[in-house]
Amino acid sequence: MQKKTSFNKSIVPHNELLRGFPDINNEIYNSLTNYLATENLTKIAQPNLIIGEDGSGKTFLLHKIIRHINKNFSNKFIPIIIEGKSLYSTKNIWNKCAVHLNISGKNNTFDEIINWQKENSKRIILLIDNIQYYFERTNNVEHYDFRGKIYKAGAPIIVATSNNVLPAFTEYNAAFFDGFKISYLKPLTSEIIKNIVGNKYDISRVEKLMFYLPKTIKSLIITLEIISRNQDSANDIQVLLDLYNLYFQSKYDSLSTPTQKILTSISHSDNNIILSEIREKTGLENGKISPYLKLMINQKVLGKETKTERGGAYYITDPLFKLWLKQNC
Repeated sequence: MQKKTSFNKSIVPHNELLRGFPDINNEIYNSLTNYLATENLTKIAQPNLIIGEDGSGKTFLLHKIIRHINKNFSNKFIPIIIEGKSLYSTKNIWNKCAVHLNISGKNNTFDEIINWQKENSKRIILLIDNIQYYFERTNNVEHYDFRGKIYKAGAPIIVATSNNVLPAFTEYNAAFFDGFKISYLKPLTSEIIKNIVGNKYDISRVEKLMFYLPKTIKSLIITLEIISRNQDSANDIQVLLDLYNLYFQSKYDSLSTPTQKILTSISHSDNNIILSEIREKTGLENGKISPYLKLMINQKVLGKETKTERGGAYYITDPLFKLWLKQNC
């Protein structure tokens, strides 16, 4: 194992550093703000859902929308943001709105929220970050109740985010089948990264680090922080591994022994590896290997390349995890 580096400073929160970046995800931002500009206080609104993986800028985008509303439509709308991790029922949503508005909520909280809007001549823009937690913790009955309320004329306008597309958004019998207008945050391309980095950083160092990370804004922030704080470019990858060491160690320790053996065998192969090679390296029988491979593919820990003369070949989907395994196992 390589010697650990002395890099132990915390990463600056990416929401702060993002303020210095050019506009990212601007297409979705403009679409949503233009939509809100045309809304009035009484019509039925279209709920919007933003899909993007962790670190892609969903939370930052919601706060950017809030700043836009406060600056341009404060006489018309009031934005309220709720973290989805705090939601366990539809009632939680309306209670949190009531707390924000200083409503007592003694009777029907949703009706009191509607009355507050009428009395104040403002409509609530309800921004729910990580709404997947609400949908994963509640059932379709709750979802129908939620949809029934937000599809009433003058109800709060919903703008939500999720890290993936859930069955609750796509299954025909789901309450929110075709209920959201869905927008997708795209991964950062090499061109966008180069535009952001400009001449401030060594692009070769940036590209080398980004190879091991998801193509998200958060990953780019981590990359630039490493380069800023680490003078020796030869240590860049080791610094990155050190940052993720505890996470990968915990992930590895949570796996079964056969799974550990399979992942270790794949990590020490330079190329994708077929079943017979895994059997040879691990000493496990085919019948015992296949169920673990299937499970790891379903969990997206492994990928499978099928277009090969040798049959299906397996690979670890996270290149940084593969490198950690190779160094530590």
